[in-house]
Amino acid sequence: VIKQSGGKRKNPFFVVIPTTSGTGSEVTSYSVLTDTESDTKIPLKDDSMYPDIAILDCDFTKTMPPAVTADTGMDVLTHAIEAYVSNVASDCTTALAQMAIEFVFEYLPNCYTNGLDSHSRGKIHNASCMAGMAFENASLGINHSLAHTFGAKFHVSHGKANAVLLPYVIPYNSGLFDHNDNVPFTTALQYQKIAKLIGLPASDMKEAVTMLIKAIKLLNIKLQPPTSIREMGIDEATYMAMVDTMAETAMIDICTAGNPRLPQIDDLKHILINAFNGISNR
Repeated sequence: VIKQSGGKRKNPFFVVIPTTSGTGSEVTSYSVLTDTESDTKIPLKDDSMYPDIAILDCDFTKTMPPAVTADTGMDVLTHAIEAYVSNVASDCTTALAQMAIEFVFEYLPNCYTNGLDSHSRGKIHNASCMAGMAFENASLGINHSLAHTFGAKFHVSHGKANAVLLPYVIPYNSGLFDHNDNVPFTTALQYQKIAKLIGLPASDMKEAVTMLIKAIKLLNIKLQPPTSIREMGIDEATYMAMVDTMAETAMIDICTAGNPRLPQIDDLKHILINAFNGISNR
């Protein structure tokens, strides 16, 4: 119901009940519009999109097909990791992102194989909400910027686009594979903390980042998303012809501002090309 007060229209009382465990939009001011004529996704952010009440009930997620469970679950992981390494992360967003990351690695495979498991479903539903609160306050990064444009141009689901790009964004953000002494390794240290958090070998930054990339690829394999864009069956010539446009679109995406490393358009092109060819470092 839209209420009138003094001739002014007030927003309706907004109650949301998510039926997937992925976007976390029940606790954010974000939305995404898709222009189907230009194959463009337009992320929006405005306080008027905050819900008044969010109700989390994992029973509503039990009918999600395995593929949707996988795609939305990898969206949760991407939200959490990008919020964790964001250039405006805080202690509170980091704590939320940490738990979401742990829950995804621990419970998402079982959600995929046993969708009626209430315990695992509940943990991933909570992870989605926590990751939403994390990125609402810490922003996202170029993984989402690239996923928006790639997903729109090639009609790939958002979660799957995030999943396939994540192992190629992480090495860029870490700076460990650039052979450039001027790149600070602050983000690499954050990735090292994530690797330790989920029990990966992480004796130094390069081992940690390498193992984190491998762990994400292995999770993708368990959930059956592809580990490279080429594996999606997308025509190489068509894809490469779109790389410049996708990089330019990602550069001006609202999410790019939160990335821990300020990219140039050529950097985004490299990531897109590496993701197509399955090359996890530059």
